[in-house]
Amino acid sequence: MNQLSILIQVSRFLRKIKYNLTYLFGAQITIPSEFKLFERRKTNYQKFINNHCRSNSKEEFSSNDTLKIFGKVSDEYELSKDIFSNFDFANKKLKPAYFNVADVKVPYEASRLQYLQKANAGYIDVNKFPLIYWNSPMDVAIRNINLILHFLAIEDSSPGIEILGNNEDLISTFISQHYEYISNNLEDKGHVVGNHYLIELTSLLLTIATFSFDGDEEEFKFYHDELEAELEKQFHKDGTNFEGSTHYSAFVTEAMILCKLAIEEIDKDSILLERIEEIIKSNKLILSMLMNKGELSQIGDNDSGRLFYFAFDEDKPLNMEWLINLIEILYEDSLEDSEIKQKFKIEIKRQIPTFSEFMKSTHKPINVFSKDYETYSFKDFGLYIWRNEDEYFSIRCGPIGQNGIGGHSHYDQLAIECFTDNKWFARDPGTGTYTDNIKLRNKFRSLDYHWGPKVDLKFPNEDEFDCFRLNYMSDGEVLTYDKNKFLGFAKFNGKTIYRKIKIENGIVSIEDYSKDVDLKEYSSWGEENNGVKSQFSEGYKRIS
Repeated sequence: MNQLSILIQVSRFLRKIKYNLTYLFGAQITIPSEFKLFERRKTNYQKFINNHCRSNSKEEFSSNDTLKIFGKVSDEYELSKDIFSNFDFANKKLKPAYFNVADVKVPYEASRLQYLQKANAGYIDVNKFPLIYWNSPMDVAIRNINLILHFLAIEDSSPGIEILGNNEDLISTFISQHYEYISNNLEDKGHVVGNHYLIELTSLLLTIATFSFDGDEEEFKFYHDELEAELEKQFHKDGTNFEGSTHYSAFVTEAMILCKLAIEEIDKDSILLERIEEIIKSNKLILSMLMNKGELSQIGDNDSGRLFYFAFDEDKPLNMEWLINLIEILYEDSLEDSEIKQKFKIEIKRQIPTFSEFMKSTHKPINVFSKDYETYSFKDFGLYIWRNEDEYFSIRCGPIGQNGIGGHSHYDQLAIECFTDNKWFARDPGTGTYTDNIKLRNKFRSLDYHWGPKVDLKFPNEDEFDCFRLNYMSDGEVLTYDKNKFLGFAKFNGKTIYRKIKIENGIVSIEDYSKDVDLKEYSSWGEENNGVKSQFSEGYKRIS
């Protein structure tokens, strides 16, 4: 073992010690015992919720017998276990993640109470909530959103599932307890503040829009201004999200819908409403361009998280047409797709190398387009799309998520997706899981699992503390992009690779070039395996 390897192992060991000690001696979770008294406001936004955000009766279920968590059935609602590994988090010193032990996201997912939006029978006992239900402020925030939506359903006389006897006074008190907890535990610090804080702000603003209490005006102004700052940090100028993930883009778009509804209740003249509208409409476009058979492509991470669970189908977790439809209802006839599309009709033409001294690989061409198609340049997100109603081709090339950290991005620069002839030729693999299996986590986000350049390139092993970082890939850079061609490059572990695409008579030809590393050819794509290169995960923990 060389000296560098020894140093890396020592560093990892020390980081593990620091991580465990941080939470061993850290502050205990404090569930508020004193909180504000809420009074119900006279509001208008519940009309939209009651009319458009209720479950279709044929999709409803009883929480007593068919409760699903990441596709797996559980007969227990107040859940402290990872039902996939049977590891119980009860009576454990709690930490954000138990690396390579069990998946803490499983009880977190149950803790959200999102099933309140769909269940037509059942009873939730808040007295049985395990401590793990208060471990993650973002998940508490999502539970608070679901409590508010359930409160509105009670007013509408429509809930089937019961919590706190469906007593409005008791539920409003419970909501006030959640509000206090969230405001005291905001995830607004660290080297990256991402979707967690955005969801927490959404939950707090929705609470203030629904209930009044002493000091609510000052608190609304504070959280409104915090949201303004986060919109600047977490969304690109064109309105797309900085996480580098299509499913997180959908998730935060749901949050923006709730923020719009909440802010309009308190301040119809808020300067944020125009920016929120731009974000919602921009993300509607990118999400709609990534739908094939109603399923959203999984560029970057997908943890199957939803705010509007009423429309989410656990058996078809990639189906996201409902969100597009909801946005269209939200804006009625004012949603001008042509105006938004124009913003993303960008061609790029820069100086290109001659490639005369480069190594080259030529891949099997794909007959993609049988009819005319349009192009969409989501430059800030890093995604370039050619498509018509039935046929789709894309390439990932652009900034790494979370301003270069990685976060929910994958090693997918220059990776393609292709859907044609009603089947997948090349498809993003999805996510698999997060921290309970770091080896699997890193496989699903690896270059080898994506349809990027085919190379024999060894990447250093990444440990649990790097599983949300991309240490060995650069931002992608585009030199040429228009209806008929593309040229871009990125560095993989310091090795520069170019990918060149030509579209002629509907046939897509792909070539890779490099001076730094040997290149191989794809003699076939994934046409015989539904577009899958190695493994596929249809949402979080749904691995085939």
